[in-house]
Amino acid sequence: MQTTVKRMLTNELYHGTLVNQKTISSKIYKTITAVPEDEQYRHDNFCEPIIDETTWKQAQFMLEQRSKINPRSQCERNIHRYAGMIKCAECGANLIARRRKWKDKEYVEYTCNSNHRYGKEYCTPHSVREEQLDSLVNIEIVSLLEFIQNESAKYEKIVRNWLKKKSKYDKEIQRNNEKIKQCRDEIEQLIIERINDREHAKIYNNMIEKREAEIRSLEQKIAELRNYDEVCKKRRVEMKNTSELIETILADGHISNVNLRMLVRQIMVHQNEDKSIDISFDMNGAFDYNIMEDVTDEIL
Repeated sequence: MQTTVKRMLTNELYHGTLVNQKTISSKIYKTITAVPEDEQYRHDNFCEPIIDETTWKQAQFMLEQRSKINPRSQCERNIHRYAGMIKCAECGANLIARRRKWKDKEYVEYTCNSNHRYGKEYCTPHSVREEQLDSLVNIEIVSLLEFIQNESAKYEKIVRNWLKKKSKYDKEIQRNNEKIKQCRDEIEQLIIERINDREHAKIYNNMIEKREAEIRSLEQKIAELRNYDEVCKKRRVEMKNTSELIETILADGHISNVNLRMLVRQIMVHQNEDKSIDISFDMNGAFDYNIMEDVTDEIL
């Protein structure tokens, strides 16, 4: 059953895409060679999908995460929610999930694997309940959303500054392109003069090298101006999408396992001398509290 489900979640035909020429077989050498993805033939919307696009992407994300963290579970038990992503800050070992019972109530508790296997002499016996982690993760995600919303106003200022100066930057790009053309014309003229004056070829070579260096410098300035324009627009869209995504996740009332791993890369647990626990979160990609700085005054 598990093999059948995994085959469905890795075969793109189940979400409507047919992929041909994944492998090449040799009858002579009796070998099967995998074909790189960019050389395969893909046919999107080939048939009616059985698995919708959102579910498909979530499944691929979870499969990729599983291959990275390699979580394990006992027979006929589900993989625990934080398996493979929560670590001990002291020894670097994973915190393993243990099912506990107290007054007829069952709960999941994560404890340092080093302490569990080798005792308190190797690492402290700190532990944290899954429900506590859920609460802390929710607080962290709410804080992240507030951070993005607060920083959005600052970012809009960056965009406005760019738009105000865009015409100035466009003119600067045009001037630099004109300088590059002038340098190239001068290089062509210097090459002709060098041919007619071989005795002073070294002088002409130096002059040509200076102009080539100037061209490289001007091209770098143009790239910075254009790149900032592209990055500025892209970052604005990313922040908007990130904010909307987090709002949608929080609106569900419960952060699913897929969304949890999409948001949080790693959780570190540290036990203080007074046996209190500190927990820190390392967020994934666009969820890492980064904000683009205003560098519009530095470009020119």
